[in-house]
This record gives sequence, structure tokens and C-alpha cells, in this order.
Amino acid sequence: MKMKALLIDIDGTLLDFRQAEIRGISAVLEHYGIAPDGEKTKRYHDLNQRFWQKYERGEITRREIGILRYPAYFEELGLDVKVDPAVCERLYEGAVEGLLIVIDGAEEMLRYLSSRYLLYAASNGYSKMQRDRLERAGLLPYFRDLFISEDTGSQKPQKEYFDYCFARMPQDIHRDEVMIIGDGLSSDMAGGNRAGIHTCWYNAYGETNEAGVSIDVEIHSLEEIPKIL
Repeated sequence: MKMKALLIDIDGTLLDFRQAEIRGISAVLEHYGIAPDGEKTKRYHDLNQRFWQKYERGEITRREIGILRYPAYFEELGLDVKVDPAVCERLYEGAVEGLLIVIDGAEEMLRYLSSRYLLYAASNGYSKMQRDRLERAGLLPYFRDLFISEDTGSQKPQKEYFDYCFARMPQDIHRDEVMIIGDGLSSDMAGGNRAGIHTCWYNAYGETNEAGVSIDVEIHSLEEIPKIL
């Protein structure tokens, strides 16, 4: 495959979002006097995934995720808590932003790729937060541009999101010369298919592709990236 440009997901691909997510929901639980544990954080992860998938399908907005997920979470736990979503979101986002773990091999991969390809960050999230996190992690200079859903007006996997990306790339780059690299099946891989670009699934946890999303390449560590390009 001869690529000219790469779209690279941020959370779960470059930065460890699972640990940040645990830190975030733990801060919320502790605020309400509830001790976090593995079961509670796992249930939040599963519920949060469902809300993000609704967002990817365009059923809810990014802002609505922050409003709806906390009451739904405490209800799912069977806890009678008077939840203030605004307080929860502030605690959660503050904890997530405060914990910055760069995934092993991420910076080395970007250093290698940036000398050979045009790199673009592709993320569903808040623009300022994602830009700040990349900057603090020392990864921002590797990217030609950041395509964050808050700025694009649409989100992965929507076709409009990728149309926005291509409108801001050099016009001599064709879709068969672009690959998206990410950990999200329903966002990154499905979006890549809709956009008509190559896909590389970063499957660090050995998950099963139960939905049967079409994937060109599957990897389990970022060190594999140079070998498949």
C-alpha cells in the first residue's frame, strides 16, 4: 500500500483512555461517597460506549452525552443518588484531562511516520481538550492538522466528517492514498469504509470484531505500523 496521508485517532490509540476513564468515573463516585471498584468502572465503560455509539450514529449530541450518561449510570447501578450532571461532567472531564498516559510506542511511531507521511489527528471530542492533551504529551508537533468533531460539525463515522478532512488536505491526495489508524470499530473502521479509505484497526486488547466491520489491517501494537505501510 502506497499511502500519502494518515488519519490517526487519539483516545485509545495514542493516549490511554481506559485508565483516564477509570480515573474520571472514580472521581464522580467518590464525590457521592461511593467507593469505586472494578465492577463499577467496567459497567461505566460499557454504558459510556453505548452513549458514544449513539453519538456516532447522530442520535445525540456530544453535549447530551455529558448530561445523560450519569443519571443512566447511577440508575443502572441501582443507587438512589440525586445526580447533578454538570457537577459530574466537570469532575469527570477534569480527572480525564489530568491523567495523561501515552500508549507505548506512540511517540516513536509518530516520529517515524511524520517524516514519511502527512499526519492528521482524527477525534470525536472537545477541540480544546484534545489539543491540550496532545500538546502536554509532546505529540502535537507531529500533526499537520487536527480534525476534532467539535470543529468539524460532524463525527466519525459520518461521511461528512471525512469530507471535511479531505477538504483540508492537499488536493492531490486521493482517497486510496489515505489510511485511518484507530481502535474504534464503529467510529474509525466503519468511518474509513464509508469514506473509501484504507483502515488499520489497533486492537490492543484482543477484542472480537463481532459486527463484522470490514478491516484492511489489524495490529496489536503500534510497533507494527511501519511494517504494514
